[in-house]
Amino acid sequence: MKERYGQLPLPKMTPYLLSLIKTGDVYDLGTVRCNDMPLWSGHPAFRVLPYKWHGDTDDVAPPGTLLNDIVITTMHAGTHVDALNHIGEIRGDKIILGKDVDASTTREWWGCNWMDGSKFHPIILRAVILDMLEYLGGEDTGGEITLPRKYAITADDIKGCMEASNIELKPDEPTAFLIRTGMIKYFNKKMDNYGGDAAGPNVDTEKYLVSIGAVLTGSDTVSYEQMLVGDHPVHRWMMQNGILMNEVLDLEEVCEAKVTEGVYVALPLKMKGTSGSLIDPIVIT
Repeated sequence: MKERYGQLPLPKMTPYLLSLIKTGDVYDLGTVRCNDMPLWSGHPAFRVLPYKWHGDTDDVAPPGTLLNDIVITTMHAGTHVDALNHIGEIRGDKIILGKDVDASTTREWWGCNWMDGSKFHPIILRAVILDMLEYLGGEDTGGEITLPRKYAITADDIKGCMEASNIELKPDEPTAFLIRTGMIKYFNKKMDNYGGDAAGPNVDTEKYLVSIGAVLTGSDTVSYEQMLVGDHPVHRWMMQNGILMNEVLDLEEVCEAKVTEGVYVALPLKMKGTSGSLIDPIVIT
């Protein structure tokens, strides 16, 4: 049996999860990846390079033809899940991954050997959709209406949104809490305004989400957390406690449909050495 990845339960379609599926509607939360999409500053550009073009190869026999390609990407391009090795913490003269893993002992020529992408397993969880933009209201942050930039989404905000949406607290049910801020509109329009200064939870809010069942949390922003400076306190706390993170989720359609709960499914790529995985997650209602 494969080992659990962090706090994620091993994948199982439980009777409770089956009970959440009432219509069979499926909502795609993934984004389109392309060479001009916004990325976190410092990430390598996303590229699709045609390797063999129709008519240029004898790999297949006529009348068949072939197209093949090479993709150059970070595992953090578009919708993705962070691996638990993604963000470390400087402690004295060491860099620590998780709670007590010395990063210098995890480096191989092919990448990181600790909690890398090859250890991911399929993710099947209760989904709770938190439309914080609808609940809190927004403002013009550069051409689109979103939560105010750098706004700290608080535990009280989470509680209020859940109460307003009649979402039941189920702290014993492993849950993916997915937060809409509205920022994905900048991503979809390929605008530079999609950056790391978006609204997001702080550490206290993240601890509250975990206390009510979160084993995975995510949002429609590139940084997930409230990023006042670049030291990533929420990322560090989550990765030290085995909680997974989704970034660049497209929650517009599912929120427009007023969906607040369903079944979350994501299938990470099992790639050795990586610090995360591209995903195209869905919510089934």
